[in-house]
Amino acid sequence: MVLAIIASMVTVAIWPAPTSASLTNVLYNGGFEQGFSSQPGCGMVGSGWQCFTNGGGANYGFYDDQWDRVVAEGKHSQLLELNTKGIMLGDADRYAGIYQTVPVVDWAEYTFSLKGIIRTTNLDGDKWRYRVQVGWSFGPYPDWTKVTNWTDVGWDKYYLRTDPGAFSSFTTRFMAESDYVTMYVRVWKKWGVPEEELDVNFDAISLIGPSP
Repeated sequence: MVLAIIASMVTVAIWPAPTSASLTNVLYNGGFEQGFSSQPGCGMVGSGWQCFTNGGGANYGFYDDQWDRVVAEGKHSQLLELNTKGIMLGDADRYAGIYQTVPVVDWAEYTFSLKGIIRTTNLDGDKWRYRVQVGWSFGPYPDWTKVTNWTDVGWDKYYLRTDPGAFSSFTTRFMAESDYVTMYVRVWKKWGVPEEELDVNFDAISLIGPSP
């Protein structure tokens, strides 16, 4: 009887473990099927996303690409173009990218994934001349120039601009350290080779975790 009374007085708190049903893609329009809008200085950028470049000796283009060979899922992908057409000597280290700020659950784990394909008019040269990087920052105020955790996605396969091949994929995980996170994706053209075009298509971008 005493044991029964003691047992009835003990309350055990059991916190439910996260399940796949409780996780969601907190990014908006990561598949670029919800439309595009024109952004000054860039071009057509997926709705919900913002754009950036570092200017200098290069031409930049942002496009709604609907060519089925450069779309991983659905009917649209985000195309970022960097070229040196008409520029005798382009600047090295040119960047173009997109980013999105979303609310998250502080100290929760999130998984970031994307697919992409790199195309060029120049297949000659070192395999490091074009790179794709991702990064993130915490807090509600994005600034791509202050990101310190840029991560190379490891895509070393380049295709001819007019003859694309298979998409590459990348996934990483991190723990949120604020109520907001900004995800950045950028293209890095290392050298100022004249009359050269670099095209990178992005699709199926997701940030999976608990929704606040």
